[in-house]
Amino acid sequence: MRNDIHILIPILLAILAGTTSAASAKGPFENSFTADEARDARKQGRVLGASEVMRIVQRRYPHLRTADTRLVSSDRGGAKYYVKMLSADGRVVEVTVDAQSGRILSTRGN
Repeated sequence: MRNDIHILIPILLAILAGTTSAASAKGPFENSFTADEARDARKQGRVLGASEVMRIVQRRYPHLRTADTRLVSSDRGGAKYYVKMLSADGRVVEVTVDAQSGRILSTRGN
C-alpha cells in the first residue's frame, strides 16, 4: 500500500498540472496573431509594428526591460499588444497597448 502511494502521487500531480496548463492556455493570448497575420495587418496599416509599440512602452517605463510582446485580436474587432516587462528586482509588469494608436490602455503589476 505504501508503494502504491509513491506511484499515485506523481500521477495525480501530472494530471493536475495538465489540467492547470489547459485552463491557463485560454485567456488573452488565445486569439494571438500568427507572424504572417501580424505582418499583413502592419502592411495594411491596421496595427503598429511590434518594435514601435515596444519603443512607446519603453519610453513610458524606461526602468523596465521588455520580456515578451504579443499581438492579439480584441473583443471589439481591433487588436491589442500585450507587453510583458521585467523590473530589475524580477517583478513582472504587464502593459496593454492599443495596436492601432499605440495608446497604453492599462498597466498591471507596476
